Amino acid sequence: MGLEIRLEGVRHEYERTEDSAAVRALTGVDLTVAAGAFAVLMGPSGSGKSTLLHLIGAIERPTAGRVMLGSTEISALPERELTRVRRRSIGFVFQFFNLIPTFSVRENVSFPLHLLGEPEEQARSRADQVLEQIGLGHRAGHYPNELSGGEMQRVAIGRAIVHDPEVLLADEPTGNLDTATGERILELLASIHRIHRATIVMATHSDRAAARGETIIEVLDGTIGSVRSPA
Repeated sequence: MGLEIRLEGVRHEYERTEDSAAVRALTGVDLTVAAGAFAVLMGPSGSGKSTLLHLIGAIERPTAGRVMLGSTEISALPERELTRVRRRSIGFVFQFFNLIPTFSVRENVSFPLHLLGEPEEQARSRADQVLEQIGLGHRAGHYPNELSGGEMQRVAIGRAIVHDPEVLLADEPTGNLDTATGERILELLASIHRIHRATIVMATHSDRAAARGETIIEVLDGTIGSVRSPA
């Protein structure tokens, strides 16, 4: 079962650099996603969707406010504890796959288990189980440059779920895929939700993708608008 996600008064600002002015990405967000829910962050580019995912996924810290996963305030954890939470409790699916090109499909999927110190044989066995689940068992020994875009995204999803995370985050997972391939990826995510009951939060600007969620959270200019069920 997944973890409840709760944000309380969350603000996030990106500091000024030599190339850009300071940016206020989130302006006081209060949000709760129930444990085991499939929630969708819906909004245009630049609305703050990815920043929200990065805060929930402990990739970034808020400028102000609290981020809770279950009973743990991850926004207050020291970096060492934060790394442990990321490795054990969170899976992340990126728009651009982020596979390791010199690793085989099996090695890419099993990589999170090696970070957790799993023995080689157990990591390999678990990776093969996941590859069968996502329909890529026959591709285990191939490399990312031998795969289609849809297959690469399936590998990325396999890597994100191999350690049975309680929270699965997906940032525009169909953004680089054609419509038919994107539909298959969305169906895979829906299937994973039914089987694993992890809390899933997916960011998208696509109405078609958003319809797969149980709750649609509208994000605009760094704030939360309406929270509604799909039409």
